[in-house]
Amino acid sequence: MTTFSKQTRRQRAIAAFTLVEAVLAVGLLGVALAAFFACLGSGLNILDTSRQDLRATQILAQKTEAVRLCTWSQLASLPTSFKDYYYTFSSTNGTPGITYYGRISVGSATNCIPNSVSYQTNIDLVTINLVWTNYLGTHAIVHNRSMQTLVAYYGLVNYIYGQGFVQQ
Repeated sequence: MTTFSKQTRRQRAIAAFTLVEAVLAVGLLGVALAAFFACLGSGLNILDTSRQDLRATQILAQKTEAVRLCTWSQLASLPTSFKDYYYTFSSTNGTPGITYYGRISVGSATNCIPNSVSYQTNIDLVTINLVWTNYLGTHAIVHNRSMQTLVAYYGLVNYIYGQGFVQQ
């Protein structure tokens, strides 16, 4: 039978952890892990929202550039609404992702151009609005973006095709 001296017992007691210390360490580790995963989830939600916003900006820029290339007569026959998707070419399970709903409105540019200028009737203001909804859990969040451009009767399309003036 082996007996331990007092000094050996004291050294073993000093080297060991008490139950209170172990419980506190596990609790602190649990709080740290919970905070880490909460930050990770929040960061991924912010990244997803940023990607959706970037896609909305791409759609608005695409539609705005298409409007700028229209002739004056084509401007009157623009479709007033359109629909686009987050993933235009979906390869995973056939779902295109978030749907973006757009509306194009063409109006006079009286608020942008002073009444004293002679070319005011030759310029239209085109506004493109985009609306989409994403979900944070079961909570729906509606987002809106819009872009405006001015289109002139003797505008950009005439210079692109190099003719100086295209019969409208």
